[in-house]
Amino acid sequence: MRLLAFQLLSLTLFFSTSVARNSRRSLDTSVAINHKRSANGFSNRSALYGEDPAELVKRDGTKYVFMHHIVGNTYPYTSADWIDDIQKIQAKGVDALALNIGRSEWQRAQVALAYAAAQTLGTGFKLFYSFDFAEMDCNLADFVARVNQYGNHPNQFKVNGKPMISSYSGDCLGNAGWASLKQQTNGYLMPFIWGLEGKFQEWPALDSWYCWGCAWPQGNYPKNTDDDNYYISQLGTRYATTVSMWMYTHFSYKNFYLRGDDWLINTRWEQIMAMRDTLTFVEMVTWNDYGESDYFGPIKGAQPDGTTWANGFPHIAWHDMSEYYITAFKTGSYPAITQDVIYFWARPHPAGATASGDSLGKPKGWDWTEDSMWAAVFATSPATVILKCGSSSSTFNVNTGVTKLKIPLAAGKMTVQMIRGGQTIIDKTPSDFTYVTNPVLYNYNAWVGSASATGAPPPPLPSSSSSSSSSSSSATSTTSTAPTPTITAGGVPWNYQGCYQDDAARVLSNGPFADSQQTVGKCLAYCRNLGSYAFAGVEYGTECFCSNTIRAGAVKAPESDCSKPCAGNANEKCGEGYRINIYQAASGSPSTSSSSTPTAPTPGPTPAPTPPVSSWSHMGCVAEGTTGSRRALTAASYSQPNMTPQVCQSLCSPYLYAGVEYGIQCYCGDSLQNNGASGNVISSSNCDKNCGGDANQKCGGSWTMNVYTKVVSTEWSSAGCYIDSSSRMLRGSFISQNGMTTETCIGICSNGGFTMAATEYGKECHCGSQLFKEGGGGVATTSNQCNMPCDGNAGQTCGAGWRGNLYLKPGSVITRREDLDPSGGFFAWVFSFLG
Repeated sequence: MRLLAFQLLSLTLFFSTSVARNSRRSLDTSVAINHKRSANGFSNRSALYGEDPAELVKRDGTKYVFMHHIVGNTYPYTSADWIDDIQKIQAKGVDALALNIGRSEWQRAQVALAYAAAQTLGTGFKLFYSFDFAEMDCNLADFVARVNQYGNHPNQFKVNGKPMISSYSGDCLGNAGWASLKQQTNGYLMPFIWGLEGKFQEWPALDSWYCWGCAWPQGNYPKNTDDDNYYISQLGTRYATTVSMWMYTHFSYKNFYLRGDDWLINTRWEQIMAMRDTLTFVEMVTWNDYGESDYFGPIKGAQPDGTTWANGFPHIAWHDMSEYYITAFKTGSYPAITQDVIYFWARPHPAGATASGDSLGKPKGWDWTEDSMWAAVFATSPATVILKCGSSSSTFNVNTGVTKLKIPLAAGKMTVQMIRGGQTIIDKTPSDFTYVTNPVLYNYNAWVGSASATGAPPPPLPSSSSSSSSSSSSATSTTSTAPTPTITAGGVPWNYQGCYQDDAARVLSNGPFADSQQTVGKCLAYCRNLGSYAFAGVEYGTECFCSNTIRAGAVKAPESDCSKPCAGNANEKCGEGYRINIYQAASGSPSTSSSSTPTAPTPGPTPAPTPPVSSWSHMGCVAEGTTGSRRALTAASYSQPNMTPQVCQSLCSPYLYAGVEYGIQCYCGDSLQNNGASGNVISSSNCDKNCGGDANQKCGGSWTMNVYTKVVSTEWSSAGCYIDSSSRMLRGSFISQNGMTTETCIGICSNGGFTMAATEYGKECHCGSQLFKEGGGGVATTSNQCNMPCDGNAGQTCGAGWRGNLYLKPGSVITRREDLDPSGGFFAWVFSFLG
């Protein structure tokens, strides 16, 4: 039988003499209630009889994000504290606070302050009760009175006019008690009650149910969605879930750590995006649970007695970073990145260290973490990123978007840097964190920080398929300009036709072609290059449609209906939900813009898609990943009915890899090893789908891709076999991946702006523009010492252990100069570009 992926929670209460500080719940598995069920043992027919959130009338058809707030940690709060919390929380897109309330009478006054603060702000922020049954008496009358006190408050969160009621635990009421609470308050019920697996049909009063423990992995493995899928199989769209970032506590009565590695917060948000069609409610846990280290907010209020691991360990940067994912969950599209930011975090000492002054001992799960510095890079355009901790340092090339990085920890300070165009735009070394190897007290909490580029981000690189200029998106701009009457893209002028109503039948027949960095110019150029289409349209911020005609009967809409900023340029308009801005290529007959049923001329034969600039080589069939979004290629994606490998290669021209999947899908990227993907070639029988645009070619399968690698010009010359060392002869960037070939490595280094490339140990690629002779490395040796076949082409050699095949950019030579070190220590082979 499959083990349920989390062990449900045990609770131990701890009261100080002032009764002001309450410890929070524990996931301590030593006394946990275990629920081990097989997901196969339950039918999908299990049903609740409450209201399905997927069928509710929701605000603008969107999703909801809540923040769990521990009222028990707010004893010294004033109205100003609540106002500060609400402003910080609402600023990132959160809809409401779930007020976790315990039995202490003083907490009633804090709830009153919270509601009053929300009303004072006048921003429409909402609140609702989350009763902590692990601490409260099971008094139905009390719960009814509390809910009804705020049931008609203007800041009460409601679902279809019904006040939301949530909880932690609550089995003491039974279904009859919950039904009575619902009847007496006209409430909407979304509790977390453990032990209902396989028995949800016995609790028909519940409208929804959320999974508290699904926010964390419950063993020494990365977080996955097994728990979520287990409950979805029983609850369907009534299921709600949670997202968190860390879990560590170190009291005498609960002392454990849950794995927070593998970029837990980013990965969990990505998983939630993958489940978005099923979910309506997501709860962030928590704002201020300092005792268990799962706090998004600043450290304030009252911590549980004995908490030694929270002060000096800020987490607010995780809250800031979550805005990106909250926006994506609520809109369905990842927003454009308008500022370069590096978010980074680490624990303060090695996992296996022995604390000299701590009598409690290591926490359970201490060996579930690795000693790494973690980073999530949000880049407006390609850049070089350097991560350092003490003597540990690595350099990475990152593309536009979000890139997750890590390096080993070493004693000392952390530093993050970003370099673009030869200029350092981020350089930060926090003074309030030092990684030590000899701790006095155990602390498996994380110190979290961020560093942003100063000033406005530089303009993005021009699209390879568009001749029109693209202006950068302003982080502070909220107003889009009116559509430009004429814009040149794809080598031809396009005339704006107006804002049109759209529907499921589509006004323009081909699409949508989604792009997280969509602009008007990019869409027009795409439609031109794809098939010289006469019409192109942008919709819902990220979508592009192409056609040779506008559907008969199409109706114009007011320009104000097309108000959504383009994801790649907030100064442009890209339609709205079922509203589309349409443009016509000037080569066609003019459109009668005043007509509600415009027609387009019948064009001549549609030419084939523009062939890719570079040639491509078929690598083979490759499986997608096993975690997060599962996507092995994460840079760009497209879906269109006429897909072929050649069309995909054209779309992926800026990248090293192009992958076709499920007949009509295309994925692009520079690495095949994202989201748990190995990058290994598997049997071609797994890629058996005919291409939508050519049934004679194969375009992957279900979660498998036919992958093509870009073949870069072999004008780069071989400099022979060189000895490498631990200090590395090339220090610009490094990547190790399956399927490595000489061409792949040269492409990686060329795209990164480097002038030297070296393949090593079958799978490794090293880049740089300077050859260092240090530690025995950087010295030429005989060619027979580079004897390891390339992982992606056994007919090529890719170095060996500490041996690299070195390649040089055309028009260059290797020159040698003595390093200026007065000790005369080592020489550096300096690569000079003479062209």
